Order: sequence, then C-alpha cells, then structure tokens
Amino acid sequence: MGKPIATKIYDLYGRFYGAAEIVFRKRLSKALAAVPFRDGDRVLDIGVGTGLSLEFYPANVHVSGIDLSAGMLRQAQRKLAEKAVRGDCRPEATQLIQGDALNLPFAANSFDVVLLSHVVTTVPDPTRCLSEAFRVARDQATIVLVNHFRNPYPVISWVETAIDPICRKLGWRCDLSMEELLRPAGVSGLERARDAKGFIFRIVYLQKRREGVRLVSLPMPAEREAELGVGRM
Repeated sequence: MGKPIATKIYDLYGRFYGAAEIVFRKRLSKALAAVPFRDGDRVLDIGVGTGLSLEFYPANVHVSGIDLSAGMLRQAQRKLAEKAVRGDCRPEATQLIQGDALNLPFAANSFDVVLLSHVVTTVPDPTRCLSEAFRVARDQATIVLVNHFRNPYPVISWVETAIDPICRKLGWRCDLSMEELLRPAGVSGLERARDAKGFIFRIVYLQKRREGVRLVSLPMPAEREAELGVGRM
C-alpha cells in the first residue's frame, strides 16, 4: 500500500474507529500488562492510532505516540484533552506526533519500550518498520508486537493468502508470517515463536541487547544504566 492511499483510508477509519476498539482493548491490555515498566521509562507507541493503548501505560512513564494518519491522531488528542486516557499524568508526559513508521523522527537509542500495535502489516515495508523500531530502542529495551500473522495451519494459511488482495484494498495485508518478518531482521530465538500468545492475533515480545535482538517468552526486567540518555524527562 502506498502511503497516500493508506493515509486516506485510516483518516476515514479515524471517524468511526472507536466503535471497533472493543476488539483490540483486551489484547492491548494483556500485551502491556506483562511489560516491566520502570519509573521514568520513555515509551514509543508506533501506530498509536486513536490512542486506545494510552490507557494501559503507567502514569510514571513518558509516552510518544506516532501515526501517519491525522484523522486517527485527532481522536487520540481528543481523548487526552478530555482526560479519558492518561488523566493522572502531566500534559508533557504524553506526546502525539504525525510521522512515518518507516522514517522515525527520533535519534537512535532513545526509548526503553517500543510498541508496534497492528502496524507492521499496514506499512509498505514491514522489515524497514521493524528495523526503525530496533534503531530507536535502547540497549535492554523491550519491543512489543501485537499483530495478525499468517497462520501456520495450512488450510487457514491458504484462506489468508486468498483474501489478501481484498485486505490490501482495505488498508492492510494478511499474508505476512512471523518468521518472514523476524528472520530478515536478524532476530534470534525464533524457536520460541510458538510461545507467542494468541491464535489469530499474536503478542510477541522482543528484547534488544548489545549482541542483537532476541524473541523471548516474556520480557524480563532490565537493569537501568547510570546514564539514561539525552532527552530523558
């Protein structure tokens, strides 16, 4: 999907997306509940959309949400203004930015937690999207993927491949497998792929270390370094 087409589609979705949020709420709540957030963590929410995920972050972290769709971001901003989400936080603790997941406007090693929720199958280049997430993640950062991936069962996989052209016209693809995404990105520990929670939509936890990014069953608490980096609030 080209960016202009995708942006128009999701600007339109932003007008009524709230009605569909109940489908995603439980999944996001479960995914973020397992993350060992620490006081002062900087979080990047790639594809923040209408801001549904914002209600599941603790008050003591700084959240930057980025999305290509201005329509989606207007809904997220409205929730913040009405204190429907992050109501117990200082205004400066949450930042919404219109931007491209394939060219993130952040320096390398900027974030302690990165969430990609239902985004890798909506961008033209999923591998680059993931690479950008890895680039801006600090050493010991947790990266969380919440997404549909092609099912390993042959019959379901065949159906997903068959309907993929229709899905692409609606703004996403349904033929991307987890291995197809993670292996080219150099992620290790792929033998744990079956541990990812979910059947149709999967919750995948990755952790960045100096030696590379590894798939893990659950994120483990990381030791905070003495120097937290430039831009820490």
